[in-house]
Amino acid sequence: MSSKKLIFLELENFIIILFGLIPTFFGFILRSILMKLLLKKNSGFIWVQPFVIFVHSKNISIGKNFGINSFCYINGVGGIYIGDNVLIGSHVTISSGKHPIHDKLTPVYHSKIIPLKITIEDDVWIGSGCVILPGVTIAQGTVVGANSTVTKNTKPYSVIYGSPAKESRIRC
Repeated sequence: MSSKKLIFLELENFIIILFGLIPTFFGFILRSILMKLLLKKNSGFIWVQPFVIFVHSKNISIGKNFGINSFCYINGVGGIYIGDNVLIGSHVTISSGKHPIHDKLTPVYHSKIIPLKITIEDDVWIGSGCVILPGVTIAQGTVVGANSTVTKNTKPYSVIYGSPAKESRIRC
């Protein structure tokens, strides 16, 4: 990674953390404005609770009516698209890059990140404590139960939970 990119990422992280410390409604407004400036695309007001970390935010697009709770980590290295009317609970990790582990001669630390886009379609609710792995598409209307690990694509309007997440039923 070039030093220019590294400096931008560190500055981005510092500013997001700083804005994340501001309490009350004033903090929500400032974080929404900051996200308008940093994200690739933002179609409307986004409700960002304190202590949410966005990394590689220039690769993240968010639709309208988006809410994310405290202590989430969103890494857009491979690109993340989030549709309209999406809610994300606290302590959720969404990371769109993975480290290859097939070459035992190259330490994992030195392996190049493989970027894999994550798509979260409209009307999705991701419960607290979930992990969304790289390359996954969460289909429209999906509900992801708390503490689930999403390893593969979901069907529209499915309710999934577990680690790895499995379909429980279809929303009526």
